[in-house]
Amino acid sequence: MKRKPIVYLICGFIGAGKTTFAKKLEEKTGAVRITKDEWSIRLIGNDPTIDGYEEWDHKICELTRDVAFQLAEKGIDVIIDEGFWEKEQRDEMRRRTGTIGAKAVMYYVETPIEMIRERVVGRNNNLTKDSFKISREMLDNYLMYWQPPGEDEDYILASEVK
Repeated sequence: MKRKPIVYLICGFIGAGKTTFAKKLEEKTGAVRITKDEWSIRLIGNDPTIDGYEEWDHKICELTRDVAFQLAEKGIDVIIDEGFWEKEQRDEMRRRTGTIGAKAVMYYVETPIEMIRERVVGRNNNLTKDSFKISREMLDNYLMYWQPPGEDEDYILASEVK
């Protein structure tokens, strides 16, 4: 019997350490890592305040998800490093994963907001080619959209992974 491919979903807020965790998971599992922010930055740069950013972001999410699911349909394990801030997004990704006969495994990179603020400020001071410049005001505004996974969701805390 053929093994089901695994779609790893990386959930967490800005600056939580999602990509760092996704890279470790990639090394550990051999899954193909798809980090939406890396794709976005290569196409539009690291300033999310540009005109049309929201539309670009939506299109990049669709594209990276489509590529990830094409790989999973071919039996290749994938890591979708996107954040999945809303429960509705997480539920949809689980449904989509099940539809192609793959197994969804969600990791939640839980990080206290004060630590996130410190990381984002530090990252802004030493911006890398794969990081967005996020002001404190933007970060605080984005918080209204953040819905951490609830007890009714199936996830693994990234901090518990050895």
